[in-house]
Amino acid sequence: MLRQKERTWLESAITSLIVIMAAQVVVSARPMPHYGYYMRIREIAKDTSTPEKKSGVVSELIRIARSDVENVHLRQFAVEELGELGAVEAKEYLKGLAEGLEWSDTARQLKWAAFLAYWRIQVAEPSQKEQQETLLSQALHEKLQGIIASNVQIWAANELSSRGAKDALPEIIRSTQFRDSTKRGEEFILLCRTKIELLTTSASRIEALTRATAMNDFTERQQLRRWAIDELAKLGSDESRSTLIRHAVMLQTRYYDARGKRLQPPPDRFGGYAGEFYRRIIGILEDSGMSRSAIAQTGLQPDRFFTVSP
Repeated sequence: MLRQKERTWLESAITSLIVIMAAQVVVSARPMPHYGYYMRIREIAKDTSTPEKKSGVVSELIRIARSDVENVHLRQFAVEELGELGAVEAKEYLKGLAEGLEWSDTARQLKWAAFLAYWRIQVAEPSQKEQQETLLSQALHEKLQGIIASNVQIWAANELSSRGAKDALPEIIRSTQFRDSTKRGEEFILLCRTKIELLTTSASRIEALTRATAMNDFTERQQLRRWAIDELAKLGSDESRSTLIRHAVMLQTRYYDARGKRLQPPPDRFGGYAGEFYRRIIGILEDSGMSRSAIAQTGLQPDRFFTVSP
């Protein structure tokens, strides 16, 4: 029979492990059972082009997040979107939600999502980069009611490394080693170190990201390349689009033969991610306003290549 102290420690350890696993997994699409809820939130938040429109979106998202009768996954996506939008008016509510929800199977993910959204808004609020990075360094060691807030810590480490914050690397390492001393934690530290090195040794951000797409990705799930593609998408420039197009063309020629047949087995152990990245790039190009005919003129053929998963 476990003593109360041992039981509390064990429960905390299990909860932390669950959060680490959830936070480390990056997926290209929402799980299908909840995709409808995700798309409903995306539809609500599709236009925040003016302060008035953004205010209306934030009000509706807060209404959904507050509602006990709405599906918990819909509430979670609403909370996540509030964090994405940096909705200052929702900050204290999100903190209260994170602290007030129970550690139940039903509410746990909403609880963690609310805490991360709170921190995203907290960091975005000050305009000074130095203030933001001070808060991010604090978030590297954040806990929620005594339990390691792994999703917040991992987000903060990713955010700092994506900014090339070289001075924050020792704290990123300490935070990660305390949170996850496994091989996966070591890989995460190397990923953060590599991003910082790329950003601090390149003439420009786009040069660093271009170098990242060309590197032999050492991570188990190609997190370095995934990061580079997403960051290039955020830049939204002609140069970043050209870089993405070149990478997608490379994927076509690397994983298909001259007759257009998928190579089996793939030429490297990460071939299973090639289709995901290819379709992600096509989606980025379409979101930027490129038509299918304009995309075809670049040499990309999305109707022919990577049409199904291997």
